Amino acid sequence: MSASIKLLDKYKTAMGITSDNACANALGVGRAAVSRWRNGDGHPDPGLVEDMCKATGESVAHWLPLIEAERATSPKARQVWLRLAQAAAVIALMASLHRSGAHAQLALLFAAHNPGGLYIM
Repeated sequence: MSASIKLLDKYKTAMGITSDNACANALGVGRAAVSRWRNGDGHPDPGLVEDMCKATGESVAHWLPLIEAERATSPKARQVWLRLAQAAAVIALMASLHRSGAHAQLALLFAAHNPGGLYIM
């Protein structure tokens, strides 16, 4: 399942919407646009991705690169977007670990897999 469809379905669930037609109306696009997303013939533009992420509480930094990778017209462009998605995932993980105070546990985990190594936080 494509990232566009996954985010669209999360949006529908978050908004309590059951039909693609009602979803299109809520997003301010035509029913044909949502149909194109479902068929893989199109993808939501970045502004709509942001709107859906706000409604679902999802990270734009996570979803936008994945959807742009689907939209990419060359393998090189697709790889650039996918690398950006990976970097965003790592940053989000590190930020969540830092907020939870888990950075000390992470340091211990790295130390256990690198005996004799030096870990500087």
